Amino acid sequence: MAEFHKGAEAEDPFEAMAVFVDGPPGYDGAAAMARAFIEEYAMMGWPRERILRLFENPRYAGTHAVYHQRGEAFIHSLLDDVLCVAPAQEVRHA
Repeated sequence: MAEFHKGAEAEDPFEAMAVFVDGPPGYDGAAAMARAFIEEYAMMGWPRERILRLFENPRYAGTHAVYHQRGEAFIHSLLDDVLCVAPAQEVRHA
């Protein structure tokens, strides 16, 4: 019977690599990915500060790449939007 599983060889030309793929014009893939991360962890009940730490920590490559490229203010804006935090000027006291 033929062997179907074998380990990678040192000369194997196939190496796993992450690549960016362009989306349609106007599509912001980095923002969509960051928003999806925030939504996922928010649905699991994570508080805002814990989610923010995922973006700040370089050990989490996907979230940290967006944090590095777009900055902390961008992440705070997404957190506000996903967690339904109204901007300060829109809050009205009854």
